[in-house]
Amino acid sequence: MDIEEKLLQIIKERGEVSTSELVELTGLPRHKVLRILNKLYFKGLVEPVKRSRKYVWRLASGEMAVYPLHTPLSPVLYLEGVVEPIYRKVGNRVDSFLFVHVKKGAYWLCDCGTGYYVISDERIEGCECKLRHAFGERKLAMLYLTGDSRFRYWRSYRYGEGDVELIILLPEEKTSPELVEKYKRYEALAGGSAPQPVG
Repeated sequence: MDIEEKLLQIIKERGEVSTSELVELTGLPRHKVLRILNKLYFKGLVEPVKRSRKYVWRLASGEMAVYPLHTPLSPVLYLEGVVEPIYRKVGNRVDSFLFVHVKKGAYWLCDCGTGYYVISDERIEGCECKLRHAFGERKLAMLYLTGDSRFRYWRSYRYGEGDVELIILLPEEKTSPELVEKYKRYEALAGGSAPQPVG
């Protein structure tokens, strides 16, 4: 039994397993376990789910499709983790945005109408991509959130395609009560009226 089959067997037997538990059960380094989990994820075999602000792995509940059709699939480098929206009061409004590190000082952003973001340090073929700029030497991509996307946690995946770096940002399915409350606190400081999340 190879290591991919072993991880699948453990997840199947236990139902939901954290990365730390898989490291302990297999005796493998954490980075190797994560690399294998990500391969299994993008084969559509397993998926991460949040349990009390912590992620656990389970067998996939359906077909996993994260890439836009025009983007070639490449080896997964790593699952970067969960990205939390940042709130900032500006006058009588509250801005919501994500910060993501990028490889270069400029980047292209595409959402392709899919509900998630693809960030690349080179133009993506087949997209109406807009060139955006990161912030100087820190190379931070700043993405503004609107609608219900401002009340959701985001999962961040990072890929390499030759010398090009791709980042996928995928929102949680539902709004987070914790983020709604956090937004309302900022909104109260700004003196405006908070939008009501749907769902």
